[in-house]
Amino acid sequence: MAEFSIKAPQLDRRSFVASGLAAAAVLGTAGSLYGRDSRLAFAEEAAAAESEGEWKTIACSHGCGTRCMNKVLVKDGVVVRQKTDDTHEDSIEYPQQRGCLRGRALYESQMGADRLKYPMKRKSWTPEDPHGDLRGKEGYERISWEEALDIVAGQLKKAYTEVGPKAVYTPGCLSGGYIRPLLNACGGYLGVSDTISFGTHTLRVNLGHSSTTVSDRMDMIENAENIIMLGNNPGWGSNGNPSFNFREARDRGAQFIFIGPSYNVSANMLDAKWIPVKPGTDTALLIGVAYEMLKQDQEAGNIVDWDFLHTYCVGFDEQSMPEGAKETENFQGYVLGEYDGVPKTAEWASAITGTPVEDIAYLAEALGKDHATILSHGYASARCNGAEDLPQMIMTIAAMGGHFGKPGHACGNYFVDRCGTGGDPILMVGTDGTEAFEPVELTPLCDPSLVPDPDHPDYVNALEMWDAVITGTYTNSGRRGAIPPEPATCDIRFIYGSRDNTIRATPNSNRMVEALRTVDFFLVQHIFATASAPYADVILPVLADFEHDIALEYGDQDREGFLMFTPLGETPYEAKSDRWIAEQLLERLGYNPKDVYPLSEEQCYFNYLASSMIMDETGEYRPLITITQADIDEMGVEGEPQQGVVDLPTLRKNGIYQVKRSFGDGYTHIAYADFIADPEANPVNSDSGKFEIYCQQKGDKLNTLGFGGETYKPYPTYHEQMGDEGYPLLMFNTHYPRSACSDFDNVTTLREAFDSPVTMNAADAAAAGIETGDPVLVSSPYGSILRPVSVSHQIVPGAIDVPNGAWPEFNEEGIDIGGCPNTLYGGSPKGMGVSGYNNVSVKVEKWTGAPIQPDYKRQIVIEAE
Repeated sequence: MAEFSIKAPQLDRRSFVASGLAAAAVLGTAGSLYGRDSRLAFAEEAAAAESEGEWKTIACSHGCGTRCMNKVLVKDGVVVRQKTDDTHEDSIEYPQQRGCLRGRALYESQMGADRLKYPMKRKSWTPEDPHGDLRGKEGYERISWEEALDIVAGQLKKAYTEVGPKAVYTPGCLSGGYIRPLLNACGGYLGVSDTISFGTHTLRVNLGHSSTTVSDRMDMIENAENIIMLGNNPGWGSNGNPSFNFREARDRGAQFIFIGPSYNVSANMLDAKWIPVKPGTDTALLIGVAYEMLKQDQEAGNIVDWDFLHTYCVGFDEQSMPEGAKETENFQGYVLGEYDGVPKTAEWASAITGTPVEDIAYLAEALGKDHATILSHGYASARCNGAEDLPQMIMTIAAMGGHFGKPGHACGNYFVDRCGTGGDPILMVGTDGTEAFEPVELTPLCDPSLVPDPDHPDYVNALEMWDAVITGTYTNSGRRGAIPPEPATCDIRFIYGSRDNTIRATPNSNRMVEALRTVDFFLVQHIFATASAPYADVILPVLADFEHDIALEYGDQDREGFLMFTPLGETPYEAKSDRWIAEQLLERLGYNPKDVYPLSEEQCYFNYLASSMIMDETGEYRPLITITQADIDEMGVEGEPQQGVVDLPTLRKNGIYQVKRSFGDGYTHIAYADFIADPEANPVNSDSGKFEIYCQQKGDKLNTLGFGGETYKPYPTYHEQMGDEGYPLLMFNTHYPRSACSDFDNVTTLREAFDSPVTMNAADAAAAGIETGDPVLVSSPYGSILRPVSVSHQIVPGAIDVPNGAWPEFNEEGIDIGGCPNTLYGGSPKGMGVSGYNNVSVKVEKWTGAPIQPDYKRQIVIEAE
């Protein structure tokens, strides 16, 4: 029996026959639909292939947030080419939905040599003795679906009946929600609370402003004078039209200012002025800017919008304090040093952040009320320890300039398209129809008294997630601080790794390996072999995204388009859908799947399509898709014919419906314009109905959470973070072109194109005798990684950038040669329990050991006889 391996991919790099060779060698499917990689057609074949083949739209629903269009050309049942959107001429009003390099490698990412083809079991695992110490060290044997499902069902039943819900652990994303209902039917499960992408913006308080509420992209392009980018990098992190929109704004005269620890590609693309700041000190920077705005306003005037602060906000100064405030302190008093004797001057901020005083003054002037300024922040700066007050501080600094509710003024996230907008979406994907069914009361497998409260289930903080497995103890504060923290115990027996890459996506990667070797059973359910898969006891292969129907909305800021993906055909392997797996397990556990999933997958998909809506320019919604009785009969579902704006066959053929915009059209909206026009009639979402610079709910919430013993004020303040002794540098991790969170780092061609080096400041590198191209060992108290280094003047001293998305690969010494930044991050929760991925204490040393093998020469492939 062949063991799993991390090996050089068997890939002819001229013809890229990764998936074709794998399919032909393993299953003899050279003539199947998946017989060749999507980029195989050579130039001399292209014209003939296009005239004889059929283009089909495939799904790119990954972690960047843009949802671009990708198509593959199928000729004689074989995928021969891939391309992106060319359905119309490109313009800012009607932009093509172009895929990035990741999207154009989509087919290779899911149909490479690492595709999981059939169920497998780790060789030494048995129900009587799991041999956990051999996880990650031995190979696999091929088993049937019947045997695999029997094993999984048996282990679930054992965990629930012997222990209860706290024996079943789900550290990942749970396969789009299909697995969650399965586990809830059995009695519940223990989940993980991680602030992941959005950091401290996930704190459940009502400040009156949401980071996802911004004005229309057309307003930004046409009316913005200054666009301040705080810690975002759409050129790498969110490829597609966000950068197109920003470039158009620049070309129309907008001045860009970038705040961050490195001058990234987006800042360079937009000719932005760089305001450097040390990782994790953005709150201190903005507090210093607030002082400088007050100073400049006193000296010259026309900087602070006092009317805005006193009309639409509470808590900026004594005059605007909310009714019922528990404290007499206010934000202005804190900034001026009235309570602690420390004025928060530009010099004070500069000493903390490393930002030059003159840059703080420049930023204060740019935020003045006479400028049409947009503060467009990413979420990187909120993924830091000590950043609990940053979301409120961002709102506060924008409010000081009155940058809400007017053309060319806004504050929020302007490039993660799926996050939403201040206006209603133009196009909306519908629902699957299951919300119309009353839940069926089921008998759990466990003692009913152990079933958790569905409104307040237990969650383990991400920083404690592997310690909970090893020690059986954790702190339960609900999902992202939903309840006050309390000590809790667990006895984890079964870990369900469904459609995730847990070892890459969570802190303490080293600790995970130890934890996995202690449990009875670890299940991995995925399309391809992830970095977690070699530790699994049973591996279940699931359908690729383009092997079943999916409909998605996408958009720049107003959901301007609707993508409909076409399945390419039957899988050549034994892969099944997540839904099918869940239904099979339910049957084995004694449940009727229809009690949990009342509608078929086909009916759910039809319901999505039929209930999808489009808004006209008057603000009224109507059906998007015309559906005939013939369409309903062909799909084999129940429904009623309807009239929309595009018929189903046309949408299926084109793969896209997109709204063409124009400047000044009826879809253009200004976030908070109604509130500014009449704050009494249109209050924002807060206790006061105004923007809460003093938010009692926020202060009380953070003080109730209590991780680390910090004390918080109702207004934003700076909380100093102490680094680990002996680790003088701060690591942050940039979203990188070769991966989107956990996705795409298995693509050999992307790994070769982007070698994922550590970026280090030139002065720091010179002091350590390090030059570009040298291998370096990056260490923290929690682990070590080995990477090549890139020395740069475009990163602040005292910081390094370790690209996000790399999959960990541990050598015999326990060093991660894959370069995963989460290997370096650990410790105990602080503040609200944020996962502080972007201000991690590390040290860097020149590596003098064996040479580093390039990433593209390794690939995780799991095969069995």
